Amino acid sequence: MSSKSNVFENDLLLLLFNNVNIANIGDAGGVRGSVAPGQLFLSLHSADPGEGGDQTTSEIAYTGYARVGVARSGAGFVVTGNSVSPAANVDFGPCTALPSTYMYWALGTAASGAGKILYKGVIGANLGGFTALATDVITIPGLTGVAVNDNIAFFPAPGDTLPAGVTEGTVYFVRSVSGNDITLSLTSGGAVVDITGPGKGRAARLTPKVMTVGDIPRIPTTTTIVED
Repeated sequence: MSSKSNVFENDLLLLLFNNVNIANIGDAGGVRGSVAPGQLFLSLHSADPGEGGDQTTSEIAYTGYARVGVARSGAGFVVTGNSVSPAANVDFGPCTALPSTYMYWALGTAASGAGKILYKGVIGANLGGFTALATDVITIPGLTGVAVNDNIAFFPAPGDTLPAGVTEGTVYFVRSVSGNDITLSLTSGGAVVDITGPGKGRAARLTPKVMTVGDIPRIPTTTTIVED
């Protein structure tokens, strides 16, 4: 197993989001930023676009929707430590017809079409790490704020493998809660998901946004991308 240093994680984020050269790699100029920094583009999705998806995968399409470009500079993104957040709230066009529901966001390279996804995340809250054995129980240390029928999804951290029976990005319902332990179902009140092998990763509670006419979707400044 290998990992990047904290300094290099920060360097990568500065290069990608602020167009800052990474010094001391290669020649005297280091790894250089773009001549024209350009923008990165936020999109909204009704489901996880997945590791192999692009910005059109599960992208919502309400009337009035368009991806929003954010400048690759300090005015667009704030980089601190090994994390980055939008410098200002990112507002999408107002919903004028065809109400829609979104529960994921993605950050990619294109204003429209099959843009490359650089990062993606949930509309909701990070619950931290979890572990599971072959007992159908997910254990999330310090679990708070999760109730029966909440939506929850799971993702592998670097070097981790999800438990057998749990699929990355799938939206599950919480079937039961006991202390730090939960069980899952694929439908509200449905059968408990059968976990047949151990694993671990990260958990997130999703808060699907159901829009009606006049709503303006927002990616707030509290949205954070962590490089690890």
